[in-house]
Amino acid sequence: MTLSNFAKTVLVAVFAALPCAADRLDGVAAVVGDSVITQSELDAYIMMRQTSVGAKPDTSQFRALRTQLIGDLVDGKVLIVHAAKDSNIVVKENEVDQAVNAHISQILSQNSMTMDALEKELREKYGMGLTKFKSQLRSQIQEQLVKQKVSQLYVGQVSVSKNDVETFYRDYKDSLPTIGESVLLYKITVRLVTPDSLRQAAFAKAKSIKRHLDAGEDFAAVAKQYSEDPNAASGGDLGFISKGTLSELKFEEAVFSLNVGQTSDIIESRLGFHIVNIVAKKDQTVHVRQIFVSLTPPEAAVNRCMALLDSVRTSAKTKADFADAVHKFSTDAQTRAHDGRVGWVPLFGLAEAARAAIDSLQSGGMTAPVREGNEISLYRLDDRMKNRALTMEDDYDLLSEKAREIMAQKKLLDLVKKWRHEIYIDIRL
Repeated sequence: MTLSNFAKTVLVAVFAALPCAADRLDGVAAVVGDSVITQSELDAYIMMRQTSVGAKPDTSQFRALRTQLIGDLVDGKVLIVHAAKDSNIVVKENEVDQAVNAHISQILSQNSMTMDALEKELREKYGMGLTKFKSQLRSQIQEQLVKQKVSQLYVGQVSVSKNDVETFYRDYKDSLPTIGESVLLYKITVRLVTPDSLRQAAFAKAKSIKRHLDAGEDFAAVAKQYSEDPNAASGGDLGFISKGTLSELKFEEAVFSLNVGQTSDIIESRLGFHIVNIVAKKDQTVHVRQIFVSLTPPEAAVNRCMALLDSVRTSAKTKADFADAVHKFSTDAQTRAHDGRVGWVPLFGLAEAARAAIDSLQSGGMTAPVREGNEISLYRLDDRMKNRALTMEDDYDLLSEKAREIMAQKKLLDLVKKWRHEIYIDIRL
């Protein structure tokens, strides 16, 4: 079992924080305030930049790249030093813990490996145990979270128009990395309907939970005891949510209409019933805790839907047959309007169940029905590419996010230029 490029990039970033990344005494590349940037940290950053765009690390380029890229690390340290002076910028221990666990879970998922296999690879390839890896990863993530909070506080949520995205794509098209292995998908999706009796039972449970909160009981404690959300163990903490990122519009509108410290009434969505509490607000983001009661469809309805889509899988011999079935059965209005076309999707970006079902398909093949929450989907693979260039048609959301990041970075860099004059900096290359 070998690590993917994603995992190797994470490891390079971690080794950037080690006191010595090679069998030599480490040198000081720069001093920023009381912080030091080591030579190995700079070299590891160069490796990470090279591998992030799919290139192999080339040490022959390091001498030239050091002088080009040291400024990036200096700017990062300037942010950290400035953040230490601002009492409004606080990174909580549980935020770091959740991010570390998410990164490790992503490594395990993308490489189809167990924790034991990861530890073995770390020891054999990198000479480091899992505990040391987690410790160094934690340090890197904590620094990254500080930078994110600086950006949230001083820059805020940057909005981009379609014209901004088109301009970004035109300016950066030739330098954008490929998206990696991608699949062109079509799908039929059938939403499962929960009978009124079960809906009423779920609503009654939500009302009972709300009474506990109205009586003054602690929100986090009630969430741990009653919520059916995966985050229940952490008191229902969902962290900061950006405006425009939630698929449930009614839920998002309710969340952003509340004041800090306020607890909502019961909010109904297609997934179930929600009660939310607002921890904090910053610009266009809100820190949310949630108690969730799901609307679980009966097993008989699930079985009927599975049987229906399985019959489509065996009877739809051609692409035209599949399109006919889309218009007859699919409840997803967006894809139904395009004969079921989902578009090009990065394989690693799919949910685990869908990715596992699609991974072994040949072009023209169909998956077995895949359960995705309260929906069941049948996927048809139209094409597959090992490395795909980003396009406006299929990657608009990703390009929009990248354009937003670039605009936010430019605003933040203007602030960093100002803060540089307030901090001692000594570059020693």
